[in-house]
Amino acid sequence: MSTAEDLALVEAFKRGEESAFTALVIKYRETVYRIARRMVHSHEDASDVAQEVFIRVHRALPRFAARAQLRTWLYRITVNFCLDFNSRRSRDVLTGLKELIWEPSPHDNPVEIAEQRELGEVVARAIDALPPRQRAMVVLRVYQDVPYADIGRIMGCAEGTVKATMFAAFAKLRKSLAPYVGAVQKRGTDGASEHGVL
Repeated sequence: MSTAEDLALVEAFKRGEESAFTALVIKYRETVYRIARRMVHSHEDASDVAQEVFIRVHRALPRFAARAQLRTWLYRITVNFCLDFNSRRSRDVLTGLKELIWEPSPHDNPVEIAEQRELGEVVARAIDALPPRQRAMVVLRVYQDVPYADIGRIMGCAEGTVKATMFAAFAKLRKSLAPYVGAVQKRGTDGASEHGVL
């Protein structure tokens, strides 16, 4: 759906057509869940967050102004709720974390699949170790491919602030992942040597 179609659904909902809200939920529920899943870590918590987000959206939608993109507005509600949720819950953010940024193909080598899964878990843990606002920005940029300007609108700050925050976040990630990445590169070089490539 385009932005125009989103706005048409919003206007239909404001006229009392509940099916228009259902259509918006169907369109955005997976995206909201994925953002929540990467910020609150467990499937159960992410499902609860997504449900609460749409309850809040339902209440606030009559006041939604067409000046903003619905997607940006919805992402802002999701991120802010996740930040509030995490601040209320003092728990180990790594508990049960099994997020992967790479999905294996049935045709991939089993050894490569195992290594990629391990790397994905290491990356996810490194992202989890970031401060909450940095983590939220990285999740939006890396996993949802949200432009910097939209992240700024979602997080309530200037685009320049987003870029500076992301620079600091990626510097931390590079530092924390350097030992692991070096080991992976060394394994790849050793394997190439064994096969006569080097």
